[in-house]
Amino acid sequence: MKLRRRLVAVSLLLAVEATAFALLVTESVMDAIVAAGLTCVSLWLHLVLHECGHLVVAKLLRLPVIAVRVAPFNGWRNEVSVRPSPSMTALPLRMVLFYLGGPLANLCAATALVIASASTGTALTRLTLLGAAFVGALLGLTNLVPGRSTHSDGHNLLRWLRAPAAAREGLRAGYYQEEVVRALRAVARAGGDVHRVGIQARDGSDPLLALAAYQQRLSAGHTQSADLVEEAERLAALARAGGTDPAAAAAIGQMLSLQFGMWYLYAAVVTGAPVERREVREISELARIAARTQPRALSARIVMSLAHLLNQRPEDARSLLLDVRPGAEPRDLCAVALLLRAAAESYLGNHAEADHLLRAAGGYPQLAQLVAAIRAADPAPPLFAPAPMAGA
Repeated sequence: MKLRRRLVAVSLLLAVEATAFALLVTESVMDAIVAAGLTCVSLWLHLVLHECGHLVVAKLLRLPVIAVRVAPFNGWRNEVSVRPSPSMTALPLRMVLFYLGGPLANLCAATALVIASASTGTALTRLTLLGAAFVGALLGLTNLVPGRSTHSDGHNLLRWLRAPAAAREGLRAGYYQEEVVRALRAVARAGGDVHRVGIQARDGSDPLLALAAYQQRLSAGHTQSADLVEEAERLAALARAGGTDPAAAAAIGQMLSLQFGMWYLYAAVVTGAPVERREVREISELARIAARTQPRALSARIVMSLAHLLNQRPEDARSLLLDVRPGAEPRDLCAVALLLRAAAESYLGNHAEADHLLRAAGGYPQLAQLVAAIRAADPAPPLFAPAPMAGA
């Protein structure tokens, strides 16, 4: 609704200014109203043209398009969303051209309108074309101004021009986050049946409401990382509290140990930042809380295996997942289990088995690439930082 009101306000302001200018030039009230109306209509047409520019460039550069939203009359955000692979060749150049596509379409249209106005004979037509050209040029140039919003063409252009490696890594991390959220949803679905009795007993309890709110914000991606960590710490305290229902504590333990455990794994392997021992202990504690209610449940074994892996105990991580077979149900959880076992096999030097598990897992390409990086490294990257030397 805010966007709709903003567009209406811009249109009204443009109509008033265009009417005043047209009245000054044509000295005819009717001609001024017509010229102002057509200029306002051109704003909506330029919005559509802007998104068409992005879409055409995306198709020409073979960038996978996942969403096209062009609805200038009802106030919804107009956008063309692409989902390129982080390993795509010449990705920074492709992305720069993609974000330039919309503004350039507006600027080219504005240039064509100025040229067309020079060949017309009537003042009304000339004024209308020049007004539409001004609107197109203004829209194109303002979209090139870097803003704070991630939907700003200028912001994204600057990001890919100034730090293409960081932008590519941010793209990869974003895809990994999607896989983490997907794994968390799979764990929540599986854990719902395991802990149904305890959860129904305290359906309105604060820990469960807090966990549901946390899951919603995590899935929507509306919470900053610092806020997520602070809220996660509050949830962890609830899981450890003696008065918390065991089922709720287990659900919280599963959520937090899997979420942060997978990110610690990513940080250690991809960014070369091994996790601190204190954080490994916290993950292990939460995983044990998760496994307390149903230790043989697959979701509980996954989080315990992840904790063992971060503790650099690959034998224990592997042993918990030996019975998981490719294609078994639930598929999402089985894929995560197979990939964690592949990581453990890589640390144990069983490279042929790790390769087999990587091929069989499927469904989590970013996690699979992370495990493949462990498999290819010699020696395998350390997962937790060494303890500081005494007196250092």
